[in-house]
Amino acid sequence: MSTQMANPYQGMVSFQQALRAGVLQVYPVLSHSNLYSYVDVPAPGVKRMTYVRLGEDRRTVRAFVSCVMNGYVDGHPCIALGYAVPEGMRNQGLARKIVKDAIKDIIVQIGRAGAKAVYVESVVDVENVSSQRVAEVVLAVERESITDSASGRPAYRYTKRFDTATGR
Repeated sequence: MSTQMANPYQGMVSFQQALRAGVLQVYPVLSHSNLYSYVDVPAPGVKRMTYVRLGEDRRTVRAFVSCVMNGYVDGHPCIALGYAVPEGMRNQGLARKIVKDAIKDIIVQIGRAGAKAVYVESVVDVENVSSQRVAEVVLAVERESITDSASGRPAYRYTKRFDTATGR
């Protein structure tokens, strides 16, 4: 068992490297300004949607959200998300904005697939206060104290249900 929780920052760094190397092609999310998406399958049966906000060069990641299906809650799909912002760009509201926009797009995508609701969750290490603040503001739900199953570390889980018809 790893002693560290999965870190979306590391995923962002890898994504940035692949984007600059020309390995990835991102596509604009039409309903959101300067929001791009990339879909891949990192493991058999695991579909991942990555959202990024890019700099003017369209090669520099300014904000990052990674989303994967994480089972079902009350019969509705549950999407787990992790988010990161480069160190020099933090404390500007970039994480909150991209997480909000990613959730809006997830709601639309899940609704088009026929689901009436979707749950969005974020699991955050108890020591990651900045990410806790983002989850508290964007999801605006009571957090649940848990032990992260992969690392064994204490964490908080924020889970919110969204109706696909209303987006709320």
